Amino acid sequence: IGRTVEEGGAQEKEVKVNLATPAELQELPGVGPEQAHAILEFRAAHGPIKNAAELATILRAWPVASAIWDRVEFDPSAGTAPEAPGA
Repeated sequence: IGRTVEEGGAQEKEVKVNLATPAELQELPGVGPEQAHAILEFRAAHGPIKNAAELATILRAWPVASAIWDRVEFDPSAGTAPEAPGA
């Protein structure tokens, strides 16, 4: 899920945070199992993540690598993955 971004010859995949599985979320810089779980919990309780500010609020308990912002995609912000709890 996502598209590829080329930077300095290396390809880095953008991750659609509203559709991504835990494994896909963990492809983001600085995102591990705890952060992925927090994102999924937020999606289940509140629906799709709308923007970077909302994601930053979700991840506020952990240091966030600045590189994450080049790799996240918020569309579709109208829905979440069917496998997301509560979706």
